[in-house]
Amino acid sequence: MKDFIGVVQALIMTITALAGQNDPQYKVTPVGFLQMLLENSTTAQVANLDQLKMGLDREIKIRYMQRGLESEVQNRDDCDTPIRPEWKEVSIGQPLYSKIGIMIADSEMRKYQEAASQGVTIGSPSVSVMAGLYETMLVKLNSLIQNVNNNLLSAQSTKWGVNAVTGLNTPQTVNFANTPTMNDGIVKLILDYQANEAVGNPQIVGNGTVTAYDVLQGLKKSYDSSGFSSNPLNVYNDFSSASKWGVNHFGVFVPGLIAFVDYNKNVGPWAGVRGESLFFTLPIPMVLANGKLSSLVLDCQLKYYDCPIFDPDTGVLIADRGYGITLGKYYGLWNAPNNMFAATDRLNGFNGSLHYIGTSV
Repeated sequence: MKDFIGVVQALIMTITALAGQNDPQYKVTPVGFLQMLLENSTTAQVANLDQLKMGLDREIKIRYMQRGLESEVQNRDDCDTPIRPEWKEVSIGQPLYSKIGIMIADSEMRKYQEAASQGVTIGSPSVSVMAGLYETMLVKLNSLIQNVNNNLLSAQSTKWGVNAVTGLNTPQTVNFANTPTMNDGIVKLILDYQANEAVGNPQIVGNGTVTAYDVLQGLKKSYDSSGFSSNPLNVYNDFSSASKWGVNHFGVFVPGLIAFVDYNKNVGPWAGVRGESLFFTLPIPMVLANGKLSSLVLDCQLKYYDCPIFDPDTGVLIADRGYGITLGKYYGLWNAPNNMFAATDRLNGFNGSLHYIGTSV
């Protein structure tokens, strides 16, 4: 087990050193929806976080409170105090989980064992030796990140909120013209955003027409004949959204009303050596499109398999003796609840996620 700890320490140090070099071959860039959620992080008040970490609950629960209504206002000067804090709780369901496993044969680990002790003592000499392991992890982690993103896209497909303008949660079609007009798409998006009493910059995730419009606006360098310059949108292009939401579909999200909710289990008393495995957490650096460095912290298990593994049907050797590393993530998508505004509130049903379809005619 002492060797386990040395390998883990060297691996963490190697990841930190390589990320600091900002070498393009080691960058991991998340796709649009996940990127938007990471760049606009929101601390959702998870009511049962401790229970989740202990494995006692199977659902992520969020606490919230509805805003006040005019009907609660009184016009008499007395000592009556009828308003009480009324917390509501909503479950966003069973946590999603994504995991990959990597097997490292003894023949490879012999190289890492020597690097492990060096990495712990002097750090940077171990980088060049451990890079092979790190590079292998990144190649596989790309698939893990895409799986996380696709799961989040699927979750969002059933969580669109009501637009106060239409009173519906169905997608609205908006047309994007090169030169804005009174009924153009960008004007419509701004007016809808105002009608839903949203503040801050709208965050847009999608594909097709809306991303093409955003690219076109970025090409403008001066005013056109109508006096308009560029009208860029804060768009996160996500190719996978076409299969999850629809071609040319996109979402407009209000910062603070949507969040990537995640937690780790291999922490505190649940970290360390248990049985024949070492449980720990590992930060995975992700260089985002705007150059900011974010990270996902994964739950990891390092285990030594002391017997070769054979296919039970063919007898073919699947894996030699060696170390198995599993990297996993528990997470969920939080949207503000549809009843965060009371039934008589003009924004009842609005949750900060609006659904649109982009066209250009």
